[in-house]
Amino acid sequence: MLTIGTMPIMLKIVGKLDIKPIIPMLKNLDIFEEPKDEEDAKDALKKLSKEKVGVLACEVLAEITPQLGKIADDLPPLVAAYKGISVAEAQKLDAAEVINELVNDEGVRSFFKRALRKKAGQET
Repeated sequence: MLTIGTMPIMLKIVGKLDIKPIIPMLKNLDIFEEPKDEEDAKDALKKLSKEKVGVLACEVLAEITPQLGKIADDLPPLVAAYKGISVAEAQKLDAAEVINELVNDEGVRSFFKRALRKKAGQET
């Protein structure tokens, strides 16, 4: 759940990530069909096959992974605020389970989507 405690940490994370390298890479990926209109463009991601989603995810992760060191210190406080536990307890949790939980949390996912899109618009 997106909470008041998690928002400042998530804003800090978004501020640290450089998404400039991702924008040209996304533009060059040949996985999207040409949209017919603005409404069709909004649904482009929903129309992707599982294979194309996998390609997209791998490409984005390949660009973001080298930057994870920039946000490493922010992750335990984020997990602690998200779970309502101490930072020490957060550091002991299974990373894969927590990442899966965060990725599947609609509030967290929506926050990062909007924040990163806004940042991408400012950086282009």
